[in-house]
Amino acid sequence: MNKNYFLTCMLCALAAFGIAPSWAQVTTFSYTGAADTYTVPLGVTSIQIEAWGAQGGGSKPCSGPLEDDGGLGGYAIGNLAVTPGEVLTVYVGQKPTTLEGGGVGPGGFNGGGDCGQWAGGGGGASDVRQDGVALTDRVVVAGGGGGGNAGCPHHGAGGDGGGLTGVDGTIGSGFVAGTGGTAVAGGIGGGSGTDGALGVGGTGGYHVAGGGGGYYGGGGAYAAGAGGGSSFLGGLTDASTSAGIRTGNGEIIITILCTPITVTVSDYEICLGDEITLDGDADSGADVDWDGGAIDGEPFTPGESGVITYTASTEDGGDCNFSVDITVYEAPIVVAGSGDENYCDGELVVLSAGGNADDYDWTPTDLDPGIGTHTYVLTGTTDVGCEATDEVEVTVHALPTVSASVDLDEVCEGNTVVLTGSGADDYAWDPADIVDGEAYNPGGVGTYSYTVVGTDENGCEDDATVSVTVVEGITITYTVIDEIVFEDGEIDITVTGGVAPYTFDWDIDGTGDFDDDEDLTGLADAFYTVVVNGSTGCSTSETIGVGRQASVEELAASLISVYPNPTSENVTIAFDGTFSYELSAINGDILFSGSAVDNVIVNMNDFATGVYFVTVKSEGAVNTIKLIKK
Repeated sequence: MNKNYFLTCMLCALAAFGIAPSWAQVTTFSYTGAADTYTVPLGVTSIQIEAWGAQGGGSKPCSGPLEDDGGLGGYAIGNLAVTPGEVLTVYVGQKPTTLEGGGVGPGGFNGGGDCGQWAGGGGGASDVRQDGVALTDRVVVAGGGGGGNAGCPHHGAGGDGGGLTGVDGTIGSGFVAGTGGTAVAGGIGGGSGTDGALGVGGTGGYHVAGGGGGYYGGGGAYAAGAGGGSSFLGGLTDASTSAGIRTGNGEIIITILCTPITVTVSDYEICLGDEITLDGDADSGADVDWDGGAIDGEPFTPGESGVITYTASTEDGGDCNFSVDITVYEAPIVVAGSGDENYCDGELVVLSAGGNADDYDWTPTDLDPGIGTHTYVLTGTTDVGCEATDEVEVTVHALPTVSASVDLDEVCEGNTVVLTGSGADDYAWDPADIVDGEAYNPGGVGTYSYTVVGTDENGCEDDATVSVTVVEGITITYTVIDEIVFEDGEIDITVTGGVAPYTFDWDIDGTGDFDDDEDLTGLADAFYTVVVNGSTGCSTSETIGVGRQASVEELAASLISVYPNPTSENVTIAFDGTFSYELSAINGDILFSGSAVDNVIVNMNDFATGVYFVTVKSEGAVNTIKLIKK
């Protein structure tokens, strides 16, 4: 089982050649105009970062020398937890060159805001990014200073970068300076200067100083100093920041806070019960101690299987802890599995090999063994020579015999049928909204096929199909002649849809006999209900109202007038004296009522076109007039 794998760090390699190990504890990054990277050395888990933001750009007065009035860069320091081998991205800010002519001058690298004539650009921030290169990946930021502003005469100096809030610019001639960036927002621009934003200083055009870069950039300013960018300590411990420290370009210094321990491992993969040796050597000369029951340099037997992490440490505070993962196999773990313990006839058996073995063999190999109970044996072997077996038992079942039925194979549109499967335990229909044994509406006119999949207690399936024909539903339309002289009203209905011949049942002589004529004559004003049945079971009903129109003699006697009739908007009900009135729909529903003297105007705008009835009552007399709304 001994493979004698050795983990050797750089210190060991140097020692093998007789070279004394010398760790580069400090790495300095200066401005380059591009992102740099820092790779964490093996065994190092903690570093210190010092960052200085760049100074803001100076300004050009109308006459005389350039003014070095950009705000100073900020400072941030703290410790960062790291992983050996990970790569950090480093951005070092730039102090921008002063713009001596017209146009736009660029701000400093890494977020400094651009500037216009007479003003300076914002200084770039310096930052370190972990787990990515986006602004949101920054773990520490040192803010850059805001640009100064000159002209005729001096118009203010840039605010210093740094601190969790950047410093505001100053005012030389009564204009508004830019404010410093904060921990949650960019600085506010002065005049035509824009606000700062995440990682970027504010800018503008002519005579605008650029805000300093930072966690949030400072605000730009017209004819005044721009604000400095803010610093950020979000990813650090034991951290602090100061404003107004740095002149010129920024800088970042990374210092390793501990020295790695050199570790030799006898074997990384063993079977449970085998020995392993862990041997550590600290550059400080301190004794190396291991957790997990291991003793440095002495063989020992891990007490459990799995991936076990052992960590080496010393009592010297300058030494880094060092961790190593050892995989301990249980002779090995072999798990024989199947996609299911129960299969259906014709379905291939699915076998799965689990555990930590490297090679697996099945006996038997036939995956379509037929109906019955079958045992499959799995043998697993690892590359380190451990071996074990496991077995799984499966049963292959016969398929169920499924049939489909429907209570009505022909149904009227709008009615329901009941679809039922048999021969299995559970049923799923297509379409999926069908519930077995419950009412279902097939839909519009046509012939439909429905398929049911039946599943038995073993999960085996079979399917069957049944058809249903939907015929058009019965529709009743009608015309009505209202009563004028005693019981002379008429109803003439027209029936379509369904399947003829039809039978009719009016409620004038009881119900349920279906021996009535299609149309009615000799009717008084009232409501009449008819039920129509088709030959395929389709049925519908309709309630029809017959109104009453007063004769010439009655109108003369009652002095009732309803006009205009038909009407499209308002209608006037006129009667000589006091009267009450009702407006009702053709189905008898009273829509509104009231009382009046001599006449009343009724607004019909909210009512649909159709037939309505106006009933007037006075001193015991009742008269009803049909009203047409067009």
